[in-house]
Amino acid sequence: MFFHIEASSKIVVQQATKAYTYAELVEDAAVLVKQLKSNKKGIIVLQCRNDYATIVRYVASLQSGHAVMLMNEEIEQDMVEAIAACYEPLFLLGGVEAEGYESVALDLYKRQGTQNYDVHPDVALLLSTSGTTGNPKYVKLSYRNIEANAESIVRYLQLTDRERPLLNLPLSYSYGISIVNSHLLVGATLLLTSKSVKLPSFWYFLKQFEATSIAGVPFTYQMMNRIGFLDMALPSLHTMTQAGGHLDVHLVDRFCQYATKHQKKFYVMYGQTEASPRMAYVPPDRLPDKLGTIGLPIPGGRFEIGENDELIYYGDNVMMGYAASKEDLALGDELNGRLRTGDVATMDDEGYVTLVGRLKSFVKIKGLRINLHDLEKSVAQKFNVTVACVGEDGRVVIVVESGDVERIRHYICQRYHLHPNTVNVQRVDELPHFHTGKLDYKTLRRDYLT
Repeated sequence: MFFHIEASSKIVVQQATKAYTYAELVEDAAVLVKQLKSNKKGIIVLQCRNDYATIVRYVASLQSGHAVMLMNEEIEQDMVEAIAACYEPLFLLGGVEAEGYESVALDLYKRQGTQNYDVHPDVALLLSTSGTTGNPKYVKLSYRNIEANAESIVRYLQLTDRERPLLNLPLSYSYGISIVNSHLLVGATLLLTSKSVKLPSFWYFLKQFEATSIAGVPFTYQMMNRIGFLDMALPSLHTMTQAGGHLDVHLVDRFCQYATKHQKKFYVMYGQTEASPRMAYVPPDRLPDKLGTIGLPIPGGRFEIGENDELIYYGDNVMMGYAASKEDLALGDELNGRLRTGDVATMDDEGYVTLVGRLKSFVKIKGLRINLHDLEKSVAQKFNVTVACVGEDGRVVIVVESGDVERIRHYICQRYHLHPNTVNVQRVDELPHFHTGKLDYKTLRRDYLT
């Protein structure tokens, strides 16, 4: 497994001003493992940054046998205290502190008192189900879940030890940490930065250290399109991956054409944290004729369409279950490799899946059943705008970053046979996003539906 690291002079992490080898990672992790010793398995809360220290702490935490709960570096203190009270973690690592913990080493705090809860031996990783860390509900991933997904990603992306992925996604985010997992598995070099793709320094870093791949959510690719990425000369870059939500088809097509022209590969992928997190991908050579689909199941996975056309996924990467309290940590595998995704989907005769919407994304307006996912797609395609839709029975709100709001409103009323009083179109400078880059629908609902 990837957290059993072999020492070598190969660079494991390259930052803007310093590089670290696999040998250094092995040595530094071993020191920390000794500090994390305990007579009982517990939880380590790890505050993540895109740096070498976080990689050391992540690897050491897994090697220690404890379950690791990942938190973003921007987490607020009240959330740390709430999690400490709810889960009673054994260690706080990476800079977070809480009442009832004492310092035992630099950026390492241990809980005072005895541990009065049990953690199932298979639990390896705890990831937040929401875009913000601090939600008390966490996905429980086993060692096998992580390993299975990393191995599958290595297979379909054809990863080797020559890879140099440029990673600016948060490591507390399932997409970000999966890139770490899959590339440590093959002995590759991680190029770590917190810089945004909007900054020239991001692209200087990419060129300076000859990144071979970049990964992004829809917002990443929207920004790349705006800043002129499609006109950049990037000879070292051979792979681009996109996940974390639906990317407008016109942008998928643009990046697909760019990749074909410059002999690169563009992978559109689908996943959920509950699946460690990858479930599907579109082979780059099929992307032109499969635009709009999420592709095929990853190696080792399988799809079926269940009741109410819900997409069901089967695979060794399916989580053990959820934890909403420390008592849930003692429970074993509750799903047995079967995940109800909550997505409504169709499947063609080649097995390619297209998402139609979320089971919870339908609203009724005067007897009409409106699919908010479809509404977003139709507005994005018709007006070439970045859009998000929220709604409740009786009304919908369409929030766009550009465009003529009255034209958009008229189009929606005509297409969906809605009365103008039930359709609200708002224009904003920029849609709200979580630190992961995913759209913040919670904020949109709060701002426009309450």
